[in-house]
Amino acid sequence: MNDSQVKQQIQQMVSFIRQEAEEKAAEIGVKAEEDFNIRKLSTVEAAREKIRAEYERKTKLIQVNRKIAHSTELNGSRLKVLKARDEVLREVYDDADKRLARISTENPDVYKALLSSLILQSLLSLRDEEVVVRTREADAAAVESALKTVSEEYTDKTDGAAINAVVDSKRFLSENW
Repeated sequence: MNDSQVKQQIQQMVSFIRQEAEEKAAEIGVKAEEDFNIRKLSTVEAAREKIRAEYERKTKLIQVNRKIAHSTELNGSRLKVLKARDEVLREVYDDADKRLARISTENPDVYKALLSSLILQSLLSLRDEEVVVRTREADAAAVESALKTVSEEYTDKTDGAAINAVVDSKRFLSENW
């Protein structure tokens, strides 16, 4: 082999090595590009999932805040209704108290009938055999006389159950009661 053939063979070997190196470089480039795309896709997907989770968390927080606001508004409305009802009841109680005070002095017969009805209702609610009735000192005589008829009515309404009801003559309710 002569010098030109050796050079030609060396040139062929260099060309072959260069071609192999370029193919290997291209293969490494393709592999690197694939790895980059996989990592990029994974990173993008993780970011999307994070954004989706944050969106869901904020959506739930908004819903909870709306429910809290609605509940607060509802409770405020209920409180207004209860306050209005309490006011009306207070007015009714005050009016009833004033009327009762007038009835006791202006119309004694109606007052005695009212006392009898209230005592009977109380005795029927209690269902005790012995009852001590406490009253205002001014009403003691009226209550004492009402107890006799009320005891008979009680016996009739309770199928013969007897009751011993007496007025507490030692301790009286206040006159404002």
